[in-house]
Amino acid sequence: MKAEGGDHSMINLSVQQVLSLWAHGTVLRNLTGTAVAGIYRVAGKNMAPLEALVWGVGQTVLTLIISFSRILATL
Repeated sequence: MKAEGGDHSMINLSVQQVLSLWAHGTVLRNLTGTAVAGIYRVAGKNMAPLEALVWGVGQTVLTLIISFSRILATL
């Protein structure tokens, strides 16, 4: 006998994993961005637009690398 929802269990798990990784990456990026902004504010330093762009691109690339490695670990 076959379970009712057995056909779609792998799809459900895959969707849950992707959503979990996306949510974790979003929270992580917001926290690191807040930490960088807080350090700059405490130090009394102004952030130039190009410097903010470099930090943002760096955080995005790092988040993508971490997310990709976590997805590979689930395969």
